[in-house]
Amino acid sequence: LFPYTTLFRSVDDGSKDRTPEILRSLQLRVPRLRVVRQENRGIFGAFTRAYQEARGSHIFVTGSDGQWPSGNLEVLLRPLLAGADLVIGVRTNRREVYTPARRVISAFFNRLPQILFGARLQDAGGTKLGVREVFDYDLISRSPFFEAERMILAQRNGLRLEFVPIQFLPRSGGKAMGASAKNVRTSVIDLFRCLWKYGFR
Repeated sequence: LFPYTTLFRSVDDGSKDRTPEILRSLQLRVPRLRVVRQENRGIFGAFTRAYQEARGSHIFVTGSDGQWPSGNLEVLLRPLLAGADLVIGVRTNRREVYTPARRVISAFFNRLPQILFGARLQDAGGTKLGVREVFDYDLISRSPFFEAERMILAQRNGLRLEFVPIQFLPRSGGKAMGASAKNVRTSVIDLFRCLWKYGFR
């Protein structure tokens, strides 16, 4: 089913638990795994570093907090093999795993960019699989909005995006920071910075 040679990149964004120890153990068993450890730089810094370290023609992006089953890769792969350039996994069970406030924030960042930029956006910050070109874009965002900017540019460049439902599990530990006040504030700022640079649809 999977016609590609795979390489694995894991970015340890300044974790303070047993993550480094676990990753060192994994490296002994998975020779194609490379681990990058850095001081905490947040969502933008962690994923940007991962993209910089990645090699190959396609990139699969997923979180490591136990909420994203590995089987999602197979789900995303089918549309890619059918011709899509970027496939985004859509969480369909938000009502079960997110608070009302988090759902409102997500709806805001899904709908407003569609109105302003004319680009379809769903779950920009979720798991995705796509051609390398999409992950090499020079973005102006420095907040979690950077993935939405990536999707806007992909569509304006004529690439084909597909959205597919995926599995998403409740968080079993740790604290979700994606919708923190700081991330929401900086994302709104980046949204309008992008609007200034790219213009209305």
